[in-house]
Amino acid sequence: MSRTPYFQDWGAFSDYLDNLGLFRMQPGLERMEAALAELDLKRAPHLVVQGVGTNGKGSTCTFLASLARAHGLVCGLHSSPHFVSVRERVRLFRPSQALAGGELLPESAWLEAANQALGAPSGPSLTYFELVTLVAVLLLRRAGVDLAVLESGLGGSFDATTALDADLVFFTPIDLDHRDVLGRTLAAIAADKAGAMRLGAPALSARQKPEARRELEKKARRLGADLEFLPEQGWSGILPGASRPGAARTDATQPVSLGLAGEHQYENAALALAVWRRLRAGPESCGRPQDEAAELEGLRRAWLPGRLQKIAAGPDHPPLLLDGAHNRHGLAALGLSLARLGLAPLVTVFTCLRDKEPDSLLPHLRALSAGRIIVPELPGHPRAMPARDLAGLIGPQAVPADDLRQALGLAGREIADRLRSSEQGRGGAETGFAAGEYPLLVCGSLYLLAEFFKIYPEYLAGPGCLEGPEAGAGGPA
Repeated sequence: MSRTPYFQDWGAFSDYLDNLGLFRMQPGLERMEAALAELDLKRAPHLVVQGVGTNGKGSTCTFLASLARAHGLVCGLHSSPHFVSVRERVRLFRPSQALAGGELLPESAWLEAANQALGAPSGPSLTYFELVTLVAVLLLRRAGVDLAVLESGLGGSFDATTALDADLVFFTPIDLDHRDVLGRTLAAIAADKAGAMRLGAPALSARQKPEARRELEKKARRLGADLEFLPEQGWSGILPGASRPGAARTDATQPVSLGLAGEHQYENAALALAVWRRLRAGPESCGRPQDEAAELEGLRRAWLPGRLQKIAAGPDHPPLLLDGAHNRHGLAALGLSLARLGLAPLVTVFTCLRDKEPDSLLPHLRALSAGRIIVPELPGHPRAMPARDLAGLIGPQAVPADDLRQALGLAGREIADRLRSSEQGRGGAETGFAAGEYPLLVCGSLYLLAEFFKIYPEYLAGPGCLEGPEAGAGGPA
């Protein structure tokens, strides 16, 4: 007799995830390894790449998936967190696909995989992230992908994605974040992330700070793993066109068009391209020759929401920039990108979680704009810092708001007042917003972006997308 499914509908699955608790963590790989073994998933029938690091994981994974698609492969991407629906955590990139951001799988496929996952003896013991990761592995196997790219959630040594055998591991820049979980020092955090390396699997790394590099090298020596770092000159020797005569990098020109905006994305794209070329040439080969045209297409078509995303003016908001920078390293990269692009927002909507050590973020926040900073409440988020407390910490230029809708309204009025003052100073000439002007910046927490996408789901879909994801459980971590 067949087993009764755990979940008959999406609501039941959402409720189950909510009850697991997005932030409930239980260190250790034992539960995940047992469940993978029970479902015969420890060694996938396709190539597996794991992405680890502090910032840039999602962008680098997306560049890699887009590169694989451009070379004719079907690639599956498991990423985190999500903004509106948990379904965002699994995307398929198909060669014939028009969706730049990848294809979401239907609720019915998720329910079938979730029922299979919880049907395993170890299934009911899994945490939120472990269960979603196991479901993702099942979905990607069923989809018959050629390559699966798994973005780690938190750390490396005990992350659920580390329980699966991988053909290659890559490391984006490692910095101070989640210090209450991973360790108080950069060395401790890097040592935890270095734990994702596997015996016999090559590892590639972006340029790292000396303390982080030493920890990665130490772990590689202990394992006898093949660890390679991107060259110290950065992306200029890796991205297509950069090594040609006359194509050397300058502040005014770039060698290649990227689907994701920002100076830091060139480092992410270079790491993804180095990973792709290693896969193509390695013993577990993708079977695709180097094709510069396909490389250029893959980098150009990559898309991920909330990464210096430009949004045109709407009926109730001005043109704005949306970015997921939420720690020191991310805000510093955002500030550099704004400067390189010549963008100077008039108003910033910002908030952060209490465990992001807000004091350390303030110098980077103030460097983004000298204008008003509006701090909305994030209701229902236990790690959120109260808006009034954070606004007081920032100083006189900051004002609290009850929620994001109110914050956007305050920002719109502030920008309109600034424009009127500017018009009066020019003798009443109508100015409005010139092409390329983005007077509002929304950043500081992935939860803030999640609230934005709940209000404006149409901006969550990438170029070529016909519809956004259906509402689901949870939110970004």
